Amino acid sequence: MNHNNNNQSIIASDVSSAIVTAAKGFARRHKVITFSYVYGIFILGTIMLIGSGTKLTFDQQRQYNQIMNSIDLQAEYTAASKYHTAYANYYQSKGWVSCDAHCQHYKSIMDRRKNEWEAIKAEGNARMSDAKSVAGLFSEVG
Repeated sequence: MNHNNNNQSIIASDVSSAIVTAAKGFARRHKVITFSYVYGIFILGTIMLIGSGTKLTFDQQRQYNQIMNSIDLQAEYTAASKYHTAYANYYQSKGWVSCDAHCQHYKSIMDRRKNEWEAIKAEGNARMSDAKSVAGLFSEVG
């Protein structure tokens, strides 16, 4: 019985040393891949340690909140609602193959509403970008 237990430990150490030898051989043959893998693990570990980013100072938090509060979300919701209503009207008026004058009228309304909505979204995204630039790239909100 003791003889079997001894053989198992020898086999286990042989397998582990074979794995280590194979890993060393791979690392020597493929230096770029190995470096990239180790570098990626290091960066991932660094990101995990940093966590959610650097804390904002009081002034940064105040400026960030001031800019974010200037974004008119209600205008964006209203513009989106108007666009979707215009799209529904256009969709209901168009035919299978063609779009007559009635349909073209609804299509022009839909296009105008879409442009209005996109302009409001672009303005909101620009303000959000400004707010994030105040906070910084590695901050908890950047």
